[in-house]
Amino acid sequence: MRIAAVLLAGLITFPAAAAKNEPTRILILVDASASMATSWPGQAGDRMGAVRTTLDVLDAVFRGREVQPEVALRVFGDRLAPDDTEACDDTRLIRSWAPADQDDLGASLERTRPYGAGSLARALEGALSDLDSPGKQDLVLIVLDGLNRCDGELQKAFASLTLEGDGAEVHIFGFGLNVTDQAELSTYAAFHGVGWPGQLIQGVSMVISQRLSLPLLVESIGLDLVGIDQMGFDFGALNIVGTWSKETITVDLSREKPRIKAGLGTATVVASESAEGPRQHLVRVPVVPERRLHLEFFEPPPIELSIQIEESGWGRPGIFQVSWNGAPEEELQLVLQENGVPGASWFYAETIVGPDGKRSLELPAKPLELALQLRMPVGLGDGVIAAVVFDSPGRSVTLEAPGEAEAGGSVEVSWIGESFPGDMVTLVPADAPPESLGTTIEAIDGSPQDFVVPFDQCSYEFRYLDGRSFEVLAHTPLEVRAAVAGLLAAPTTSGSETIDVRWWGPAGPMDVITLTAKDTEGADYLEWASPADGSPAHFRAPQAPGEYEIRYLATGKTIEATLPIKIETVSVSLEVPKTVRIGERLPVAWTGPNAPDDFLVLVRPGQDLRKKLDFAYVSTGSPTTMAAPDRPGVYEVRYIAAQRRQVLATATVKVVK
Repeated sequence: MRIAAVLLAGLITFPAAAAKNEPTRILILVDASASMATSWPGQAGDRMGAVRTTLDVLDAVFRGREVQPEVALRVFGDRLAPDDTEACDDTRLIRSWAPADQDDLGASLERTRPYGAGSLARALEGALSDLDSPGKQDLVLIVLDGLNRCDGELQKAFASLTLEGDGAEVHIFGFGLNVTDQAELSTYAAFHGVGWPGQLIQGVSMVISQRLSLPLLVESIGLDLVGIDQMGFDFGALNIVGTWSKETITVDLSREKPRIKAGLGTATVVASESAEGPRQHLVRVPVVPERRLHLEFFEPPPIELSIQIEESGWGRPGIFQVSWNGAPEEELQLVLQENGVPGASWFYAETIVGPDGKRSLELPAKPLELALQLRMPVGLGDGVIAAVVFDSPGRSVTLEAPGEAEAGGSVEVSWIGESFPGDMVTLVPADAPPESLGTTIEAIDGSPQDFVVPFDQCSYEFRYLDGRSFEVLAHTPLEVRAAVAGLLAAPTTSGSETIDVRWWGPAGPMDVITLTAKDTEGADYLEWASPADGSPAHFRAPQAPGEYEIRYLATGKTIEATLPIKIETVSVSLEVPKTVRIGERLPVAWTGPNAPDDFLVLVRPGQDLRKKLDFAYVSTGSPTTMAAPDRPGVYEVRYIAAQRRQVLATATVKVVK
């Protein structure tokens, strides 16, 4: 069984004052970034669902009125991932200028899912182009949940729209914006904070009603129930979940003429077989207070709707096969959304025609209870004529990391679960929106990975992001505490290269910063620097590749901070001729670290450097020349690292007469 809803009311025309030579134009800008999928605390649905519901309500408000405003709809941030180099330019007009009642406003967002980052600044540039020449007949409504890195200079863009009062009237509706963003946006246009779905509907309707003189107050309206005796079960209750009220409205079916108190919004009509029985989402209906609400109950056509979940494979998401037969020969909507959450964004929506069909759909990244529904337009709402509720396995990922760490230090993060190309692990402030990226690594590089801890002492969290939907699959908190001392340097360098180490600490007279082998105990070191010489400290990387460690030692012995560093091998080679004559110049070509004071020497095999016959600094370049000895014999050219006088390469040459 299902409920069909039809709204009956006398139609109210626009007052004469609203019918001007230039009709009102309403341009709606909608933020479609990933954070718009954020759920409402303690309530069903998400931010994008609230926007879609608001557009459904506007459809009902405008339908049937004598004068229709022109309405266009632009979104930003729904196509490109936040880390895409062109993400800031992600904006598009999804509904061109047309009378409000020409088509379904809410349907314009069917294919729009919160995904990327986008930019209000770029969207405003697009809005200026959409309006062509903004005037007092124009109303611009902006719905967003924050600014991001793409939003640079907004003042000029807003000024181009408003023209100091001679242009468009602009209103901004913000979900959960921080104080800084609210303060900035309120200097450009009228700002309205939104804390729950009904506030968006009320705010938008208030602005439009004031602009167009529409009566949109909360009223007590009559509720017509027709055909209720045709239902196949007895109602334990008939509930109406209205966006204008935080409380569910329970209809007393014992009353001969039931009434409900309603404001502008959308009502989801829910029935249950008994007080303890399963609730069923039956119909979603826009409600306009000036009209009666007519609900008609009838038998839906028998339709078979089935799904089959398939396993995911490496590099592709999980999918499921959908099939249906027996549907009526008219337009229907195939909709996938979270079960029991009428205000949630749709994961998939498509208009279909025909009694039979099949589709292959992707499963969301998160494990959810999903509802796949076939919906038929009913009056001004939409009714469910067939549904399948199933559990989507989603992706199972867990993150493990220390709960706290010292500022500027290093922590190891590991994760358990299958990683796909594009998946990321990122470290961001705990209150950062879902699309934010901080220090980030590719998950397919393998677990575990080391992260450098930020210097700011506040609450952070590690997040594992699905590379396809950019949803947060797992997160774990990290509290950053002040460190007695800290070290920061490049994690990898080549032998003989200079290592610049930035540090902070007490800088006591006996403190020292050392470079040592990783497993060295106590205060032993290869090189050292004094904090008195300032930050950064400078070290020469050892020639021997391997794992090393930089340490800050208080009073020369207590380790207050450590920083691991990896030294990589540097290729060193020497090239000389096989023979050279006495008195000639010996050409020598070389490759190597070319560190300051590295040099080449010519000696007899087995002799030490004190008995060198000639030498040349590598700073003179390659190739260089050396003087051939004045006696025949076999000699040796060596590449010497100035650090610890280490021999890095040798080549043999024969001197002849």
